[in-house]
Amino acid sequence: MKKTITHSGMIERIEYNHIVVRIAQVSGCGSCKMAGHCNASESKDKLIDVYHVDTSKYQVGDHVVVSADLKSGYKAVAWGFGVPLIIMVATLLLVRLWTHDDAMAALMGVSALVPYYFLLFLLRDKLCDKFSFAIV
Repeated sequence: MKKTITHSGMIERIEYNHIVVRIAQVSGCGSCKMAGHCNASESKDKLIDVYHVDTSKYQVGDHVVVSADLKSGYKAVAWGFGVPLIIMVATLLLVRLWTHDDAMAALMGVSALVPYYFLLFLLRDKLCDKFSFAIV
């Protein structure tokens, strides 16, 4: 069975074959009955873009359930956080070994992320198809 991530939300905006859904992201204890009286519970509204949708079926304000494949969620986290961490640490270590200058190594480690995130920005349309949500 395919594992999916699902969230219920409300349609905020509809554009040509693109729907924006507002979901309430709650922390792990957000569903607890005492969450309203506890400072540990936390809730944030997030906007989810759903592409390639027949928008004629939906209206602004409709309650919908959005889902994504769990595997694509892991891939998105890896591309967004794992690969940049590897690039930064590798650059930091290599520059530190070559120059023996901590400040230069730190600066180059952070600077190495600029071309990576720029490349992700350029490939955003291709990545959008791989890491997209769907309305169920």
